[in-house]
Amino acid sequence: MNIFEIFYVGGPLFMGIISCLALLAFGVFILKVVQVVKHQYTLKGLDLILLAGSVAVAVGVLAQIIGIVQALEAIRNAADVSPAIVAGGAIVSFYTPIYGLLVFIFSMIFYFVMKEIIKARMDRNN
Repeated sequence: MNIFEIFYVGGPLFMGIISCLALLAFGVFILKVVQVVKHQYTLKGLDLILLAGSVAVAVGVLAQIIGIVQALEAIRNAADVSPAIVAGGAIVSFYTPIYGLLVFIFSMIFYFVMKEIIKARMDRNN
C-alpha cells in the first residue's frame, strides 16, 4: 500500500486537515529559519509550530474515534461479520492518529531546535 492509498483510506478529510497543520508547522519553521538568517531573533509566532502539532494529534484521535463508532454501528447492523473485516477496519482506524503523531513529533523537533537557536543567538547578541 503506497502513501496515497493510506491517505485516501485514512479519510481524505481528516488526513487533509492534518496535512494542512503539518504545512503550517513547516511554514512557520521556514519563516523562523529565514528570520535567523536575516539576524532577526524573535520567539514571536514560534508557538504556532507546537500548536499545529498538538492539534494534528487531536484531529487524528478524533478521526479514529469517529471511524470506530461508525464501524461499530455497521457491525451492530450486520448479521454476520467476519473477524478479518473487523481487524482490517481496526488497522485502518490507526492511520490518522499515526499521521497526527508523526506531525506532532516533527513539529516538536522543529520547535525546540528553532527555540534553542534563537535563544542562543539572542544571548550572544546581548
